Amino acid sequence: MYQTFCSESNVSEIIRSLPGEQIRHLTHVKNYVDIITELIVRAGAYPEIKRLGEYKCFGKAAYYHDIGKAWVPVEILSKPDRLTAEEMSLMRKHPLFAEELFKLIRNGSVSGIPSELMQLAHDSAVYHHEWWNGDGYPYGIKCERIPLIARITSVCDVYDAITGDRSYRRARSHEYACSEIKANAGTQFDPVLAKLFLDNEFQFLVN
Repeated sequence: MYQTFCSESNVSEIIRSLPGEQIRHLTHVKNYVDIITELIVRAGAYPEIKRLGEYKCFGKAAYYHDIGKAWVPVEILSKPDRLTAEEMSLMRKHPLFAEELFKLIRNGSVSGIPSELMQLAHDSAVYHHEWWNGDGYPYGIKCERIPLIARITSVCDVYDAITGDRSYRRARSHEYACSEIKANAGTQFDPVLAKLFLDNEFQFLVN
């Protein structure tokens, strides 16, 4: 399957191959990551990102978090019913597809991601389904071993997945999404980030 990565030479073309709801999701997550990153900086929760100055790139990098879904068949991405076990298994490979794509970007076969975003975009795309307690995928890493941008993306990704319309269900409420983030703080989500999100929840009513 990985040889099909060579069929597109530019990241923008790859993004455009995704269904419309997936592209909107990328934009929403970018916006949410920008918000929570500014909250982190103001709160001094992770002072190292302010020192490095990377936080200004977090939202732009997180835009690419689901780029690996370009290699999941559109009939799976847009399926109106529950996925089969086989379909779910393929869907869960999208971080690995992204990892292969970033190898091609780094060797010059695919263009379109600025160099200052490269590592951050890679980490967001490959690790945003890892869980704080190690029960996530694709590698089962946990806690601070998960890059900070991926931990931030994880919260924002789930929030938008819940509050946005999907092919298989209608959008759920902001309140319901917040209850899910609270319930999964310390298991799925970095507890510091979950608390920061919930303490400032109304700032996320932007999309």
